Amino acid sequence: MARKRSRSLTEQSFQQAVLNLVADSGCAKIGVNLVAERARSDKVLIYRYFGDLDGLLQSVADSRSWLPESGELVNQLSGTPVEVLRKIYRAVCQHVQGDPATRQIARWRHAASNPLTEKFNREWSALWQELAEALARGQSHAERKKWTRTIELLALVTAAKICGERVDEDWLPYLAAELEPAGLPTELPEDKEDMLPTNLL
Repeated sequence: MARKRSRSLTEQSFQQAVLNLVADSGCAKIGVNLVAERARSDKVLIYRYFGDLDGLLQSVADSRSWLPESGELVNQLSGTPVEVLRKIYRAVCQHVQGDPATRQIARWRHAASNPLTEKFNREWSALWQELAEALARGQSHAERKKWTRTIELLALVTAAKICGERVDEDWLPYLAAELEPAGLPTELPEDKEDMLPTNLL
């Protein structure tokens, strides 16, 4: 029993070492030697417990959700389209920027391909797609297309902000302008199964 506990603690120390290294300097310098040094453990244990460095990175990637859940976001949305866009923008920015490792992964997601950035990219794509589907629910085909296009643009603006670009929120009303006639669906979905499939957007 003691041996299992020791292994579990060692695995956690390796995973935390990865998060600390990413938080400090991004994804460029992650290597077996640096991780082992930061974890104060023998690098041989990385191979024994995780198979290789990618196996360790995959375990870190799978250890959490890197972005807020779309359902939780949707449940907090109300107001005019521009107010909705502003709430989404601020919530995603705060979530990502609130954790140094997540912020770095977001910044490196197109520059480095590894299990961390790949998992983040999958979650990023899914989040914006699910938001577009939820906000366009019950509307005409034309209005669904407007919401989809607007949410795609909001994703780009949000990514720019996360990556340190200067973004003025006064731009959001222009982004929401074509949505004003459409407004929000009268009832937001409580369950993802109620959302429109992607191929209908």
